[in-house]
Amino acid sequence: MSSKINQLHSPIELPSGYHCAVTWGIPADFGGMTSALLRRSRAFVREAGVPVDVLTFEYDNGLDDLRCEMQVAGELVPGMRLRNLWEELAALPDQDVAAARGDKNLVGTFAPISDPEPHTAEISQGSLGRRIRLDAAAEKTLQIDYFRADGSLFVSDQRDINDRGVEGGRLITLCDRNGEPVAGWNKMWPLYLFWLDMVVGTQETFMIVDSKTTANFITRFRRDNVVTLHLIHNSHMASGQVPPNGELSSVRRYVFERLDSYDGIVLLTERQKDDVDAAFGPGNTFVVPNSTELPERLPSWAGRSQDHGVMLAGLTHRKRIDHAIRGIGKANALAGAPFDLTIYGQGPVRKQLETLISKLGLNQSVHLGGFDSEPRKRLSQASFMLLTSRMEGLPLVLLEAMSVGCIPIAYDMPYGPADIIVDGVNGYLVEAGDIDGLAERIVRQGSLSSVEMEAMRQAARETAERFDDRSVTLQWGRVMSEAVDRKLHQMAGSLSS
Repeated sequence: MSSKINQLHSPIELPSGYHCAVTWGIPADFGGMTSALLRRSRAFVREAGVPVDVLTFEYDNGLDDLRCEMQVAGELVPGMRLRNLWEELAALPDQDVAAARGDKNLVGTFAPISDPEPHTAEISQGSLGRRIRLDAAAEKTLQIDYFRADGSLFVSDQRDINDRGVEGGRLITLCDRNGEPVAGWNKMWPLYLFWLDMVVGTQETFMIVDSKTTANFITRFRRDNVVTLHLIHNSHMASGQVPPNGELSSVRRYVFERLDSYDGIVLLTERQKDDVDAAFGPGNTFVVPNSTELPERLPSWAGRSQDHGVMLAGLTHRKRIDHAIRGIGKANALAGAPFDLTIYGQGPVRKQLETLISKLGLNQSVHLGGFDSEPRKRLSQASFMLLTSRMEGLPLVLLEAMSVGCIPIAYDMPYGPADIIVDGVNGYLVEAGDIDGLAERIVRQGSLSSVEMEAMRQAARETAERFDDRSVTLQWGRVMSEAVDRKLHQMAGSLSS
């Protein structure tokens, strides 16, 4: 559905209130999760006329530049704001700082870094931004002091309160504009929640938590006026584990042991929801997929070489890029034809992949293209896309590929590919880990007639149309309304008990 057709529809109604998306930070070369968060937020603005704030917690002294870059790239549109913990704590007036309530049984003594102590000073926009103190071996951070533009200290984070100079024990202190301590905590999360209370206030709020890092401490953010929804962007299972009753991922365990701490747990696919419900019991789980852009003008399909494929993925072990490389090698051996693959992404296993490419004699067939800021363009130029991860949620790249008629050849992993790919109709599904099967599908794709290829590309495009911004925003509206009803029912029950 084109944007011109969308304009004929009346705006979607999301529940009224303050809408925000929560993540740890916005990396310079952000990938799938952040892209999905920003796309959803833009859809709320454009399809429902609802402003959205993106709330971040990572310290970043280049936020103004980041905002500018995101606006130029179209990632941050009017109606969206990028807000940050450290930036806003520094700007709080003393009357708001005074509202902070520290730990009653606080351990440790407030001791900001003094001038004579060895430390590093970070300058931000011409003034002192932070002081950082390391241990004697310069390996561990023992203290970070944060400063306002006027030079006053506003937060001190000490990590050696048991024995100064030796890591152990933590004290976080919030200070007024004179640099005097107002409240202190022995863990970081109360400071995060203090800021969230400042942001939300008494507004009826709908908070979608995307980052697994932030999801842990927001289990503690239970407010009558805030509906919290945690969107799971990936599999909740440990690598190699079989759902639904296998071992949980270590980074997901804390939240999954506290699912009722959220008003809703949102999964990207029905299959993952079924597995979560089977393991933990049905209750507050919902399904809303990622959305994708549907270009008004489709790229030319006739001009694409069926020998050319792409892969867009971080260069990590979890993505099993070595399988894709070996698959291309086997496909070339099977067909006697030069299939080629360009892999776009960065990551820690690049050197290993370069070695593997050379070892297999595939230097002319497989290329590592590094980070690319125009993934859709690369997909629109390729005939097929490979997806060989151990696990996913509902990969955004899968929808993006199908929206431009790029044929997905994907492992049947938890989760995503099997939920939208019909093998041989709009793409190809391969048994997870089957490199020979991957090679066979690459060759099969390359041998399709122009009529067969046209039909498959069209089927892929039609599949992607089910995930346009309007359709997905409508689903979010329904989930938010159901979550509100559930919260009100629980609150009424607690009052009557």
